[in-house]
Amino acid sequence: MSADARISSDKLVPYAGGKRGPIGTLADALLHERLLAYRRDVAKKYRVLDHSLIERALPTGDLLISAKFDGELWFLHKSAGRTLLIAYNGRILDGTPLVETLAKQLAGVTEALVVGELIARPTDGRPRVQHVASALNAENLEGTLAFHPFDLVSENGDDCQKRPYAERFARLKSLFGEDERTGVVTTIPGDQAAVLSYWREWVQTGRFEGLVVRSEHGLTYKIKPYFTIDAVVVAYGMRIQQGTPQIRELNLALIRDDGHLQLIGPVGGGFTEESRAEWYTKLSALEAPSSFRMANRDGTLCKFLRPEIIVEVKVTDLVETDSNDVSVHRMALTYDAAKGYSALSDGKVPALLFPVFQRERTDKTFDVASVGMTQLTSRLASSNEPSEAPPQLADSEIVLRRVWTKGPTAVRKVALVETHKEARHGYAPFAVFGTDFSGGRAEPLKTTLRTASTREKAEAHLAAWIEENIKKGWVEVGGDAPPPAAEPPKKTAKKAAKPEATEAAEGPEPAAGEVAEAAPKKAARKTAKKATEA
Repeated sequence: MSADARISSDKLVPYAGGKRGPIGTLADALLHERLLAYRRDVAKKYRVLDHSLIERALPTGDLLISAKFDGELWFLHKSAGRTLLIAYNGRILDGTPLVETLAKQLAGVTEALVVGELIARPTDGRPRVQHVASALNAENLEGTLAFHPFDLVSENGDDCQKRPYAERFARLKSLFGEDERTGVVTTIPGDQAAVLSYWREWVQTGRFEGLVVRSEHGLTYKIKPYFTIDAVVVAYGMRIQQGTPQIRELNLALIRDDGHLQLIGPVGGGFTEESRAEWYTKLSALEAPSSFRMANRDGTLCKFLRPEIIVEVKVTDLVETDSNDVSVHRMALTYDAAKGYSALSDGKVPALLFPVFQRERTDKTFDVASVGMTQLTSRLASSNEPSEAPPQLADSEIVLRRVWTKGPTAVRKVALVETHKEARHGYAPFAVFGTDFSGGRAEPLKTTLRTASTREKAEAHLAAWIEENIKKGWVEVGGDAPPPAAEPPKKTAKKAAKPEATEAAEGPEPAAGEVAEAAPKKAARKTAKKATEA
């Protein structure tokens, strides 16, 4: 039995004859988890396919070919006689003309959870995701909103996800028909050749964003045209392959409207082994200072560069949240030719899906016209939020630091750091940072960085680093060295001590008065002895 769609009524505001609620308006934790589970376990497991691979990568047999809208994933939920449109992050539409139309189509259903695409049709061109945000913020644009169902999660208490997709879609079609505002997503049966044909008819003509293809084997493919981004290289990660230094990845940035540099992520694909070595030689001559530290995928620190090289990167898609539905955040940076880079503030920036290096753009220059954020803002409305002033963060604390040397020029250090910033997105509670310096080595300084969610895990990283790096010959010379082991107890003397000495050693310490009394007795014994001798 499904729970009612309970909401926080105090968050609702009037909207187009009904109400709408911001993120977090949905108060039904059980229902919220169902929405998140669908998005996590189903919608995010689509296989992304380049259109050039349609004939080679798609399976043979019967396929269901659907048009892909450029909108937002929303859910239509009916329970206890109430119908709502709900986003996975808890936004609500209640009682609006669109919701009332959908409610009528579910009149014969007691309970249902339907998945669909919420879009907004502009006066010109095809729908894009930013049109949805505009319509939700302007009552007069409610009429441009449309909800197109494409999957059925449950109906009248039955788990519909256990049924074949073709059966679920047929049920949706019987409920919602093919109306322009609330009809099901256009879906047609076909094969590989049909997919290619609809790609040309629907996508290349600009009618739809892409295709979604479902096979009879249960696999789902998302086919979209790739696009390219021109970005400036601000840092790189390196690796050593057979003694040769190479780049591992390039870290890219775009120029925001406010003039700051916005990190957009790394690109590590599209290079040959030879080109990776050539890029290392080229980039190592352009290194610049940075007070902001950034680790690459191997956990070592990236090296920052003067923002002079522009590259073109092919991208399949942009995603605004990770697999746990947490918004992707990246740092915005300031750059000064003398001082280098410094952190400004982190903000929401979509991640690049399957980025592949294409080429260096020597025809481009480092300016907003060539490497501006409009390359993302034209696709996602949330990608150009203004940079804020740097937040006041707590100081990190070095919990433990140890230092070893070997010979005159080799030094190894490790530090366990508690950041005190875990409440701020992007900071791990603990970090273990190791350095390995050898003056006679081709690469004198090597570093490692490992993060941890607990002190216990951080100490495990610390112990592993010491075991791997501190072998015979290394001498600990500083830091928080552990206390030396206790010396073993001395062996008992073979000869017994005199009774008086034994009593003095083992007996209780005499009080001050007792000591004072002992002296006269001793003096008396000496006097008596002298008298006897006389």
